[in-house]
Amino acid sequence: MKKDKRKRSKNKGIWFFRTIAILSIIIFIVFGIMLYVLDMIPFKYLIIFYIVFGLLYLYLFITSFPKKIKNKFRISSCVFLILFGTIFGIGIKYLNDTMDFVGVISKDLFQKEVYYVMTLDDSKYKNIKDLDGKSIGIYSSKNGEEAIKLLDKKIKSTSKEYKNVVELFEDLQDNKIDAVLINESTKNLLDTDLADMELKLKEIYKVYVSIEKTDIVKVVDITKKPFNIYVAGGDAYGSIDNVTNTDVNMIITVDPVNRKVLLTSIPRDYYVNLPSFGNDAYDKLTHAGYYGIEESVKAIENLLDIDINYYVKVNFSTIEGVIDAIKGVDVYSDYSFNECAYGIYHFNKGMNHLNGKQALAFARERKSFSDGDIQRVKNQQKVLTAIIDKVTSSTTLVTNFSQILDSVGNSFSTNMETKSINRFIKMQLNDMRGWSIESQNLVGTDLYTYTYTYPNLQLYVMKQDENSIAMSKNKINKYLKG
Repeated sequence: MKKDKRKRSKNKGIWFFRTIAILSIIIFIVFGIMLYVLDMIPFKYLIIFYIVFGLLYLYLFITSFPKKIKNKFRISSCVFLILFGTIFGIGIKYLNDTMDFVGVISKDLFQKEVYYVMTLDDSKYKNIKDLDGKSIGIYSSKNGEEAIKLLDKKIKSTSKEYKNVVELFEDLQDNKIDAVLINESTKNLLDTDLADMELKLKEIYKVYVSIEKTDIVKVVDITKKPFNIYVAGGDAYGSIDNVTNTDVNMIITVDPVNRKVLLTSIPRDYYVNLPSFGNDAYDKLTHAGYYGIEESVKAIENLLDIDINYYVKVNFSTIEGVIDAIKGVDVYSDYSFNECAYGIYHFNKGMNHLNGKQALAFARERKSFSDGDIQRVKNQQKVLTAIIDKVTSSTTLVTNFSQILDSVGNSFSTNMETKSINRFIKMQLNDMRGWSIESQNLVGTDLYTYTYTYPNLQLYVMKQDENSIAMSKNKINKYLKG
């Protein structure tokens, strides 16, 4: 009787160990399949991984299943099986997050343009319902009518369209209208070109207009052929889907065979043609972003006579998050200066170790320099170069991969296909050598003139310099020839 009890107890223990072994092996197989499907890990590393852990699991399987194995071996094998099962289980979660992330950033079909309902700061209006039956002024814009339709679903108001943005704000100031409905671009004017009006407004409500993206990708094998990426840096925090002016406009020309990168920066105020609106439609490059990422791409292709294969759209949240995820970057400053945006950071001439907020302040500053926007684009290149150097020339990409994904969140978007992103990461993991990075920037002369977006208001722009454009085009074409 007692002998039978001991036998049943022993059998239960054996089946417990066998169950652990089977579960751990299943988790390992699932992880291995996902790793293969992800297509980011070089094949030679996959083979090593499969052989090493395949043999380990074979050994653990042998020491868990047979009845005659001593308990001490069975228990030690069980500990390792549980450990490996836990590790690969966590790995499955990270692989799934990676697949979701890559899929999301390359499949956004819509952009959103934000319209703000704003009133005077000292007005009696506190929420959108207070404006029911009131008069709202709107500056004539591409999606203004759609914004009014969406607002009409919330309240019934009288809308008045303005062709002159100054007149719009003057009528609000004189209480001829109760509120304004303006987009991000027009809102930013109050802090820049219209700052002299000293108009203090408060936000009452937001309206989001959906805009379908146009497919403008020009596919190449980015592991074998040189290609151009347009980096559009939005001047805002939060969701990358929002249409906004572009603070950063940079072309990254990549030669993957010779591992060379050329950064070409274009000042945000560069006076360029907007191709979609005719040969006479000239505006600041930053305003092109207001008409969607596609218009910015067309304007730069037209300016430099190049093809842009892909774009990457980032904003303030992206820069801060990535730099903090990789534990900061080392950036060389040409000058000692105090930045003006936050008013709390000082940068020394020479090397500075910067966290996310400091790097953003460094890259945005222009008021501290005599050549303003020209120095700013140089500093933007320095920050981007520091990020590339740190991510590609060390184990940073491997050890901080999950933190980098978490930091980017919804503040990164690209039209590069998932397959190309995976292949490029695989190429870098296969060869962790650094990249040779060179930079250049377009220059111009100061000019005050009318723009397509604000035809009744003279704004500061940077007039094109033909020599600067020609030199930049030549260098880009040299990189594209490999």
